[in-house]
Amino acid sequence: MRPECNTGGEELYECFDCGFRCESGGTCPTCDGELRHLGRSRDL
Repeated sequence: MRPECNTGGEELYECFDCGFRCESGGTCPTCDGELRHLGRSRDL
């Protein structure tokens, strides 16, 4: 289950390891995983 999202902007990043979401990319502060942009297309 994904955590609640309180962001209103278009830029949203999510860690696929733990589900943490924030408005800036980089490294997840919770588990040190990669934060991925949710708006970018990617091969699943």
